Amino acid sequence: MQADDRRLDVKITDGWIMDGTAAPRWRGDVGIRAGRIVALGDLSAWTAEHCLDARDKVVAPGFIDTHGHDDLMFIEKPALDWKTSQGITSVVVGNCGVSAFPAPLPGNSAAALALLGESPLFTGMADYVQAVQALQPMINVAALVGHANLRMAVMQDPMAAPTADEQAAMESLLDQALEQGAVGFSTGLAYEPGCMAQPAELEGLARVAAAHGSLHTSHIRNEGDTVEESVEEVLAVGRQTDCATLVSHHKCMLPANWGRSDRTLANIDRARAAGLQAALDIYPYSGSSTILIPERAHTIDRIRITWSEPHPECNGRYLADIAEQWGCDRETAARRLLPAGAIYFAMDEQEVQRIFRHPCCMVGSDGLPADAHPHPRLWGSFTRILGRYVREDGLMPLEQAVAKMTSLPASVFGLQDRGVLRPGAWADVVVFDPDTVQDRATWEQPTLPSQGVQAVYVNGVQVHPQAPQQRPGQVLRRAFPAQAQSLAAQQART
Repeated sequence: MQADDRRLDVKITDGWIMDGTAAPRWRGDVGIRAGRIVALGDLSAWTAEHCLDARDKVVAPGFIDTHGHDDLMFIEKPALDWKTSQGITSVVVGNCGVSAFPAPLPGNSAAALALLGESPLFTGMADYVQAVQALQPMINVAALVGHANLRMAVMQDPMAAPTADEQAAMESLLDQALEQGAVGFSTGLAYEPGCMAQPAELEGLARVAAAHGSLHTSHIRNEGDTVEESVEEVLAVGRQTDCATLVSHHKCMLPANWGRSDRTLANIDRARAAGLQAALDIYPYSGSSTILIPERAHTIDRIRITWSEPHPECNGRYLADIAEQWGCDRETAARRLLPAGAIYFAMDEQEVQRIFRHPCCMVGSDGLPADAHPHPRLWGSFTRILGRYVREDGLMPLEQAVAKMTSLPASVFGLQDRGVLRPGAWADVVVFDPDTVQDRATWEQPTLPSQGVQAVYVNGVQVHPQAPQQRPGQVLRRAFPAQAQSLAAQQART
């Protein structure tokens, strides 16, 4: 080997290497050059411009957030420190049926678009990519196409059933976005206008996605009393079209439904056994967060306001206390707060952990960075997995948890050369202390950064704890069809 071949940009030394495949850790060095990993092992004879001592630390692939709503944050707040501080190097945006593109027809709108931010939406995937690349993203981003956007972009009445021409126009827009690099499409069947969709509409779109080897992710129609039927609905779309399917932030809400994940997970397993590429994700908290829905005011006792446009003084307060102060019932108070966002405490922590143990379950923060008082999952989801679920609760070996946050999502979303540490892979790397890594964000102080993350690299450039002057992220395209089935099975055996 020539001397020049042993020169590195970055050398991470003497760490516990977890390569992302769930294989046992081993001690060694990681060599990075020109944005990629070029060597692993004993690199003591190699020279580097920058060396990081990782003794007693874990060196792992950067974490992939499978469920983000940071679409417009790449425009509004490109530092994205809520991502990098917990080891996230890539995020999938465009979830729950809403995305930064395509822009609605004049006069069309949806309450769920408030999840994204305030910037104008883009006409298409190509325009979004151009804008993000021009601003240089801090981390990597892969984009889904929102089904609600498709409806609002072609339908004069997005709450109606699509005509044949409107269905064809939606399918054409989806096809175009997938050609331009989108990794799939998402539905938000619990929200307007996505809730109006019937099987034929969803199957038409899923066939387009399947033809591209991409996938359909879904915020299912109901996560409470009809959660089983709602999971079956999206699995049926996948079976009818052979489109890979992901159940987003899977949960069973309200005490009467706790425990029903035994049946929903069994249904997912049956679909996988029959050949469907099916997966799911969770965030590791017992409270959910989305727009404020007044109809939930009398079914969920604890609802905390995250933002309110007409009453920002209520941010961070509980709906019951606001209603008492205003001398009205909770639903009336909720309607006065609109438009607004909220956290709903209606999940069982033990069930969340049981769902996470499923072999094809990944981690999605579902963070809402546009919220004035956000859910702590925005800043702490991944480190909460490492600190609480693994170290404290012992749900699984650390290697397996890391695989669920790295190689498994890279496989599901077709992100080539991501999610693994091996020569030739992109150098997305996180270095953390397994003994101290922990989330610090709380319901009261939701923006506290995590502890125990020593360093984060995106495409070979260090982005944490100090952000670089030139941001190194890339817009990621889907490179190959989902291979989650075999990978999840491999991890289940580990």
